[in-house]
This record gives sequence, structure tokens and C-alpha cells, in this order.
Amino acid sequence: MDFFLVDVDTINCTIPYSEIKDNEMIVNRLANIILESGGIVNPLFVKKLGFDSYELVYGDVEYYAAVKASQIDPRKGEMIAAFIIKDEQKDAIKRQIDVLRKTLSNIEQLGDNQPSINQVICTASDNYSKLNSVEKDIKQIHEQLDYFMEINTPKGIKKLLTKQLETIISETENKTKQEAIQHLRKAQHELQQYQKNIENEILELSKFNLIDVTYDELAQIMKQVGSSVNQINASWKAIEYWRKPDKELSWDNLKKSTINKSKDKIYGFAQAAYAKLRKVAYL
Repeated sequence: MDFFLVDVDTINCTIPYSEIKDNEMIVNRLANIILESGGIVNPLFVKKLGFDSYELVYGDVEYYAAVKASQIDPRKGEMIAAFIIKDEQKDAIKRQIDVLRKTLSNIEQLGDNQPSINQVICTASDNYSKLNSVEKDIKQIHEQLDYFMEINTPKGIKKLLTKQLETIISETENKTKQEAIQHLRKAQHELQQYQKNIENEILELSKFNLIDVTYDELAQIMKQVGSSVNQINASWKAIEYWRKPDKELSWDNLKKSTINKSKDKIYGFAQAAYAKLRKVAYL
């Protein structure tokens, strides 16, 4: 089994949402927890159908919770942790999951009837075996969680991307030259999109507050979005103008400074500079 972060939109679920309608409250609650925690603790099990295309094998509730999370916040809920399994592993993994479910269910449903001493011994022995089994499963879950926490770091992300790149290259081995080129071009497009998403995330984390930003901070981050020196200087003049004691620094007021006939117009500060400023700052 390989463990990856997968785009929720690339997963096909054959179980309709109507079949888990009874779990709608759990789905909604789990979706919010996924967004709060930054990921899902119990990964999905999926089967690869093609490049960047998967079929859900196990985890329908988790899947629909991830879909709900991506609808609430597309930026945070876009990716989900998943084990990618092969066709020959599908049945064995389903049996393993069924055994775990039955084990937990049997422990919860132990009766209250008074048993004989032999039944007590047998039940105790049986329960001990079940608890050992559950303990092993819990240990495995913790190991999976530790792995997930590890990849949620710069070093882990680099390791994950390297593994994905190796997978992409290995998938070209049994293809014709033309098929391999098309496959790699599609992979290149996907990786460029990932790079763009990473750049957007870096930009989002780098945003500064206009209330207390300095000129050097302003210049540094505006250069990252392609602003010219004139745009940076004009933006700084607009900020200083609206920072005056008798003024109010707000996006609406800054926008007034882009209008030519406005009494608050700042020379050189136009719509393009305003748009870039909104991209890198907040109020």
C-alpha cells in the first residue's frame, strides 16, 4: 500500500450519498473537525483507476465528510490522506476491516446474563484475544497517524513529492513513446498546479497587516507578486495618507485613492497596484 495526499475531486465513490443519509450529522461534524485539525486521522482506501483518478474502496463517511469540508473551504479541504491499494489487495483489506468492525461490535455487545464458571473462563479468554487484536489495530492506527503527522512537515512533503515523482516516472515504463510523453505532460501540468497552490499558500501565510507594515516589508512582498517600484511607492503613499489621524485606513478608502477625480486620489496609485496590495495584505 502507498500513502498519498489525494485531491478529493479525483475520487469516484460508487456509494450514493442517500445510503449514508442517516450519518449526515456525523458527516457535517467530521467535515468541520477536518478543517480545524488540518487533515483526516482515518485515511481513505482507494484503488487507482488512471493517472490522478481513483475509486473509493473503504471510507464512505470519511469521503463525504472530506467533500463537505472542500465545499466549506476549498483551499483547506482540497486534499485528503489515502492509502492507494492494488486490485489484488482489495478483498483482503475489506476482510481486515470487517474483522476489526466485528471485534469492536462484539466487545460492545457483551451480555449481562449470569454465566457459568466455564463460560466465564472461555469468555475471558475470548475477550483477551479480542482485546489483543484491538490493541494491535490501535497500534497500527497510531503508526499511520505518526506517518501522517510526519508528512505534514516540509521534510515530509518533500519526501512525499519525491515518491509521487518516482511513481509518475515508473508508470511510463510499459507505455509507448507517445503515450509516455502524453502521460508526463499531464503529470507536468498537475505538478505545476501543485506548485501554484504551494505558492498561493506561502503568499497567504506571508500576508501583512496594513496598520503596522513598514516600507521595507511592503516592498519585499509586493515584489513577489510582480509589482514595479512605482506601484510599491504609490501604494506606500496611499497607506501613509490614510494612516493620518483625521483619516481611516480601510480598503474602501484606499480604493478612493485610485479614482482620478477623487479628492483623495494618490498619484500613481491605480487599480493594478490596489489589486496587488489586496493580494498581499489584510486589514
